[in-house]
Amino acid sequence: AKMTTLVACSLALIARSLPPQVCHDDGNAVRYFAFGSNLLASKMNGRGDTGVLSREPASVLDHRLAFNMRMFPPLEPSMASIEPCSGDVCEGCVYTLTREGYEALWKSEGGAMDRPGYEEVVVKASLRGSETVEAITLRSAAWMRLKVDAPPSVRYKGLIIDGAREVGLTQQYQARLAALPTSSPSAAVAAIARAHGVVAVLLFRLGLRDVMWPWRAACYALLRGKVAGSGGESVAGRRLGARLLDVAAEVSLGAVLLPTAMLGAAIRFILRMCGKEGWVQMGPPSRPKNATVAPRENGQYLLQAAQAVDRRAARVHKRIRNQ
Repeated sequence: AKMTTLVACSLALIARSLPPQVCHDDGNAVRYFAFGSNLLASKMNGRGDTGVLSREPASVLDHRLAFNMRMFPPLEPSMASIEPCSGDVCEGCVYTLTREGYEALWKSEGGAMDRPGYEEVVVKASLRGSETVEAITLRSAAWMRLKVDAPPSVRYKGLIIDGAREVGLTQQYQARLAALPTSSPSAAVAAIARAHGVVAVLLFRLGLRDVMWPWRAACYALLRGKVAGSGGESVAGRRLGARLLDVAAEVSLGAVLLPTAMLGAAIRFILRMCGKEGWVQMGPPSRPKNATVAPRENGQYLLQAAQAVDRRAARVHKRIRNQ
């Protein structure tokens, strides 16, 4: 029965319609435009059986690379998205995927959730040979979209830079990526943020994510005000005023998160003593060593955990009403 359910779910996903202009080969192949960490072949391979048939450098005119998909500041403040922007250009690559492979990619990006963090849009991508094709791509959904971009983490920016180099994007665009500011909290603030994250995940699981809005807003404001280091700059070369602003923002971040971090540390200790620490795990849940899974960004796990617990809470409430 379980296998029948899985097959039915898979067929339902494959059966959903896609814009005809992004499909070819009688609907058996899909063109997908990647611009973030999916530029890396290893990243695409790690997302499951994505059925990559080809990959070509491409660019989308009048669009920009955005970092407006909200996540977990200051550790992973944002993920990449694409936004309309007259006169700008977003470089990336066009993958040709099998139809089933695209659905595996969509699911790995949270597409199977009740409320996906991305929405599918169609863009016109210019290939290196002057040919223009229409491709599907993923833009942050309105409910996940920040009004102002937030700096990505050093880790996430590095994935995009590595992917741009691997695909062979223009040197000018690679330099532009290298100059992007990043969120790079100190070890102390990172530890505080991880403890604070225990409370955030707990509330997220209980369907109370809006409770953390004041903390999240404060973190984003401080991150945007902070002068982050970029590719070719050295600390010594920065002006004293900017350095002092960095220190002030760092101290303020720690102060904002410290109260909930102390609560989170206590909760984590209690759960660890009870063998339930995984309940507030921020990353991928533990799996058997030989299990093959498609890794996702940490933020996707937060979203999936929230959706799962929302459904569980609804069932509990229904049982209570029926008693």
